[in-house]
Order: sequence, then structure tokens, then C-alpha cells
Amino acid sequence: MASGKLIFRPVNKGLFLLLPLLFFGLMLPVSGATEGSLRNQQVLHRAVYACRDGDLVFRYGNGFWSPYFRDASTVHKRFSHTGVIVFRNGLPWVVHSDAHSMTGIGKVHLVRLDEFLSGASDYAFYRLDAPGNVRLRIAQAASSYIGRPFDTEFDARDASKLYCSELVMRAVNEACGRPVIRPTVIHGKSVVAIDDCYKDPRIREIRLSGRA
Repeated sequence: MASGKLIFRPVNKGLFLLLPLLFFGLMLPVSGATEGSLRNQQVLHRAVYACRDGDLVFRYGNGFWSPYFRDASTVHKRFSHTGVIVFRNGLPWVVHSDAHSMTGIGKVHLVRLDEFLSGASDYAFYRLDAPGNVRLRIAQAASSYIGRPFDTEFDARDASKLYCSELVMRAVNEACGRPVIRPTVIHGKSVVAIDDCYKDPRIREIRLSGRA
């Protein structure tokens, strides 16, 4: 907002005629947001029946860095962000690590699934083909990371700070007791790309075919 004094001028007749159009235009994003919210609520209800603790969720968002993170994948350039499903009181939540697009300040935190999918143009759910107790350990491991700062250096060797796909890799590998998800070397640096998180054939996509 610019500083200075407010100057009042007589209302221009042309501007007066445009007010209804401006009002209508301002209402359009609200309508679109409502449609998106309804879609996310539908996904939420279906996920209650289809998903389990320790499942993985992926999205392609509308953030400034979304195209960059999507294109960092080496094979499937589809998603830009990921997290781990954790159920609370019968509803799916997501443990994920993100940061402000300009400052890079962020951390691992827990959000509702519908909030995680807000603004996403694409999404999918994946599950490791493993016993239920192993997948529960994935959820528990991910939850234990809540509060850790976001890793702005994308250093997969340092567990004190985590970025989204690194969080997923560590949670899955810790629960399994062996490396299921492995980093990719990009420009000489070891990085956990988004698609590294489901390259293993034992990690398969879930279809949300439950009751809506």
C-alpha cells in the first residue's frame, strides 16, 4: 500500500457504470474457490474410506516454485509436493514440510487433507505394499518430525531439517528398516525428487473409489 494522504474526487460517471461489472468480477474467484472447496470436501469423504495411516499423498499446486519442483523429477513430471497421511479422530490429515515461497521459512507440520489439496490442480494417493503395522510406523515416523525446520539447502544427508520428499523418504525407510526410497543425483547433488517417492514398484497408486 502506498503511503500518503487520501484524496477524494467526484465519482466518475463511467466508473459508476462499471461498478456492477467490477462487483461481478470480484465475485468470480469466490465462486471458483467454493467449487474447489466442494471438490476437496468430496475427496476428503472418499479418502476416509480409501486411505489408511502411512499412505502418501501427492499434489501439483499453484505455488511460485511448483513448476520447478515438478520438473526436478526425472521421470514422472506430475507433482510438486508430497506428504504422509495420518488419521486423527477418524479423519485424514497430512504431515508435510513446506516453506514460504519468498522467505524460505517453514517447518514440518500437520494440516487437514482438504487444506493440503486446496488450490491443487492434480493429486494422487499411493500406498506401500506392506503389512498394516509397517504403514502405521510410517505415519508415526512422519509425526515425530513435526516441528523440524524446512531444509532450504535440500541436503538429504541432514535429518535435522527436512524438505517434503525427504520427509517421506525418511519416514518410509525408517518404518521399513531399509532403503525403499532412494535419492536421485541431479547436477552432482543427491536430491530426493518427488517421483523418487513412488518409483519402487511396491508403492502403488490408490484409487479413491469409496463412498462419496
